[in-house]
Formats: sequence, C-alpha cells, structure tokens
Amino acid sequence: MTSDAANSPTVLSPLKSDRGEGVERDVQKLREDLLRPFAEKFGFPLGTKSQATGLPTVLCLGNHSSGKSTFINHLAGANVQETGVAPTDDGFTLIMYGDAVSTEDGHAVVENPGLPFGNLQQYGKSFLDHLKLKRRPEPALRQLCLIDSPGLIDNPGQGTDSSRGYDFKAVVRALADSADLVVFFFDPDKPGTTGESLRIFTDSLSEVMYKLLIVFNKVDEFEDVRDFARTYGSLCWNLSRVVRTKDIPHIYCTFVPGHSSGKQRTIDLIDFEKSTRDLRQEIAAVGSRRRTNLVGSLLDTARQIRVHATVVRHVGVRLFWSRLIIWSIAALLLVVAGWLLLYHRDNSYGLGGGLVALLIGVGLIIATHFLLRMRLRNMLSKLDAVFHDVFSKELLQQEDHRFLEGIWESVKPRTAKFLKAIGTSGVPYSPVWSHRLKKLRHAIENDLPQLLRKKE
Repeated sequence: MTSDAANSPTVLSPLKSDRGEGVERDVQKLREDLLRPFAEKFGFPLGTKSQATGLPTVLCLGNHSSGKSTFINHLAGANVQETGVAPTDDGFTLIMYGDAVSTEDGHAVVENPGLPFGNLQQYGKSFLDHLKLKRRPEPALRQLCLIDSPGLIDNPGQGTDSSRGYDFKAVVRALADSADLVVFFFDPDKPGTTGESLRIFTDSLSEVMYKLLIVFNKVDEFEDVRDFARTYGSLCWNLSRVVRTKDIPHIYCTFVPGHSSGKQRTIDLIDFEKSTRDLRQEIAAVGSRRRTNLVGSLLDTARQIRVHATVVRHVGVRLFWSRLIIWSIAALLLVVAGWLLLYHRDNSYGLGGGLVALLIGVGLIIATHFLLRMRLRNMLSKLDAVFHDVFSKELLQQEDHRFLEGIWESVKPRTAKFLKAIGTSGVPYSPVWSHRLKKLRHAIENDLPQLLRKKE
C-alpha cells in the first residue's frame, strides 16, 4: 500500500531563520582580535574575514542521475536546476536567494567581496569556468545556500582531475570544509563507491565526516522490498570499504514525491516518507549546525595556532639566547683585546693575545648568522623533542596525551616550513607573545566552549 502523500508533489516549507548572528559576531571578534595577530606574525593561514560569515551552506555530492538536482529543486521549491538521467551539468552551481532571477559566472563570484567564496580563486580559470551562482526569489533560499556539484563518474580510471581540467578533489575538499552540511547521494543504479566516489570519500571528505549525511535516493523506483534490501546491502558493503568507523553511518532512504518512474511496484513507501522528512529536518536545522561548526572550527584553529605559535616562540627564544651568548662572548673578547692592545702592546704576549682575541671576537660577530643557522637546523631536526619539552607539563596532566600530540602532528609540517622560511632573524620571541598565548589558552578553555553552549 502506498500513501497518498508519496504520490502528490510537495514543496519544502521555507527554512526558519536560525543563523545565530550573535554567535557569528562573537566568533568573528575572537577570530580577528585574538587569532589574526598570531596568524600574521607566525605565518599560520587563517583565511579572509568573509570566510567566517555567510549563509548556512549545504553541499550536495553524488553520482550523476542520483537525484541531487531533483532534491535541490525540491528543497528550493522551484525548478532551479535541470534534471535528467544523462549528465546535465559538469560544474558547481551555488544557489542562493535573490530578489530577481540572475546568474553569475565563477569569476564574478570569487571577485564579489560580499560572498565568502574568494578563496576558490586559487583553483584557477579552468575551475572558475565551471562555477556559477544562481539567484532565485524563492522563500526557502532566504536562509540557505545550496551547492550542486558535477555528477561523480563511478568507473575506475574516469573522472580524473586531468579530464576535468582542475583539481576536483581539492575543490570538493575546500567546499566541504566551508559547508555546514555535506549530503552524499546514491541511487539504485549505482549503489557502489568505486572510481571517483571512492576517491572523494577517502581524499576529500575524511576530515569532515561529522558533517556528512549519506542518502540512498530514488527508493520509490524499487518494485518490491526484496529488490530494495539487496541493493541497500550492496551499498552498505561498499560504504564499509571507505567509511573508517566501526559502524556504518545512518543512511537516509529517500525519494522526491512526484518524480518516480511510474513503474508498477508493491513496496510500501511510508517508512521512506519518514526518512525523507528526517533528511529535510536535518537540512532545515543547518543554521544551528552552522553555529556549532563555526565555533568548532574556530576552536580547532585556535588549538592548532596555540601549539604552532608556542613551539615557534620557544625556538625563537632559544635563538635569542644563542645570539646573546655569542655576542656576549664576542664583546668580552673585544674588551680583552682592547685592554691588551692598549696597555700591554709592548709585551709580545700581550700584543699577540690582544690580536687573537680581536680576531676571534670579530669572527664571532661575522659568523653569528652561520652559527644561528646551524642552531636552527639542529632544532628543526629535533622538532618533536622541542614540542615535548615545551608541553611536558600539559602532556603529563592530560588524561589522553594523544589529543595534544595529534594537534602537533597536524601542525608540525607547517611549523617546520615556517621556521625554514623565516630564518634566524625573523622568528618571534618577544615576551608579549607569551602573554597573548596565555589569553589564547584561556579562550580555548573557557570562551569558546561557552560559545558552544550559548543559546540564541
């Protein structure tokens, strides 16, 4: 038996405003006032100011013909995207609210300072030629940005970056990182995760699995429950190869009412209607998820910056003391040389000793840069030891020291790269940064967790 609701088209009601603007302002203030000085001084990429703000965003991924565009039209309440069995679009489409129907190309999108997509410019002209923004006057889009993507080619050896002309996996990774929700669609014809789908799961989404919703779409096309069970099992089996968790994540089994193939079927859609409603509710709550993502992302960045800056400053302090010792020895030798040459130059031993002291003192001053570079290279080769030295107390106090060590492993390449690039004279060591690092730690342990608990 099939319910009437499944056979009649429905339109997603407009999303409620749930942007958490107060939280966004607090996040923006902490980001700019507290983290930005560290990012600029210690060479830690923080992104542009606009990246911290924007509409709640949902990125839709999946094989072509998996129903991404149809579901997007369902969410928007209008036919914004073309649909069909064959691939209808080979680019990324940003879908947002606008008072009038308009379309902007990718170059205009990344150049618009009012949009948080400026960082996409780094992927080059080939990608921008495959990016566009559609604005539509649909109420459901007032508090939501949807991103449609090219259909993934589910055959090994196809859909490579070279065939697309740009770094597709990197683009997906960047969009998934900035999105608040990533919805990955599968359909009955392609329930596997081979080829490009597998590469996207393993290479682009591994760090954002907490944002990922897996959707088994078009379930109204199954003729009976046995056909559904067989294909659903195949999907679960294939997902187990790429989702590195003990249990398979929840899979939403969905369909868009009014878009079935019209084939005769005996499968009951009532439970699938509930799953479809659940998915819509998850998307409708993306504003609340956005607040959590914003604060969580800032908290992760703050922890990384703290570890990075603490280790860098420690190296800077060591270099400062090494320079001070070298110059102190050089100054002492020059004083001794001056005293010997001034008062004991008639004595051959005094003259000789004065000249030797003079030469060594001047030599030390000239060789300071070389000696400090050797010191820096030595510390770079033992950077793990530097980290454990700096954070020895915290590593002992924490119940699970692997958390802090995990942060270090994630920032160590950037720390080493910065120290190599900045050289011996540019490494920050001022006591001012010690005070600021204490403020940063206080924000990590108090201010940011309070934002996570803040209610609008």
